Amino acid sequence: MSDTLWNARFTGPTMIERGKDQTVSVSIERSGSVASITANAATCSVYDQDGSTIKDAVTCTTPAGTGQAQATIAAADTSGKDLARNWLIQFDVTISGKEYRFYNDAVLCRARLYSPVGQSDLIARHSDVVNLVATSKANLQDYIDTAWSDITGQMYSDAVPFWRFRTPSALRGPMFARCFELIFRDYSTLFDAGDRYSALSERYAEQYDREMDRLRSKIDKDEDNILDGDSVPATASIHLSSGPRRRWL
Repeated sequence: MSDTLWNARFTGPTMIERGKDQTVSVSIERSGSVASITANAATCSVYDQDGSTIKDAVTCTTPAGTGQAQATIAAADTSGKDLARNWLIQFDVTISGKEYRFYNDAVLCRARLYSPVGQSDLIARHSDVVNLVATSKANLQDYIDTAWSDITGQMYSDAVPFWRFRTPSALRGPMFARCFELIFRDYSTLFDAGDRYSALSERYAEQYDREMDRLRSKIDKDEDNILDGDSVPATASIHLSSGPRRRWL
């Protein structure tokens, strides 16, 4: 019998804040059901950008019914380490008697970035959206989380160090556009409204592309709490089209 192709759910690169106690985790599922991880049979290892071991096979907690393996990184583990990308997280997890290994890339940063848009902001733009939420959803948070993962994932793939942004409000435009694109695309499959929601979704998809193309932010290049110069482009297309190409890292 072949090994199960599990879904190891990470929402982007694992953000590790230097000198801070924190938890890192992976969520494992298949066919909409969470994995039943064997208790006390999951470990986590952490490696820095040079491959040096920061944490070596520490035992994870596996809260019942969550499909999660969670490990603690202590402040002392990262204090004094160089801020850098290309760190690595490794989870070794036993499920139904078989061991599986899941990797994710990671970043050691001064501080992680959080979404500047919440449900109240979406309702302020489209007051009816919360009334149209499917009965399976209690609120709009899933759309917000997905939009945030999409945006930061896109920037990470384009080698944009979004965690160094110090003007997160610059991401409000892309966040609004991506959230409403996702919401109305979902609604278009739930309701028959003369393609109204499909049209709205397409409109916001186009707006999202425009917002990302013109995205600018103040950036703390060295993560020393000093902003470096003027607001700079934050997408690959702008890097290539507006004068000398900037090196982010």
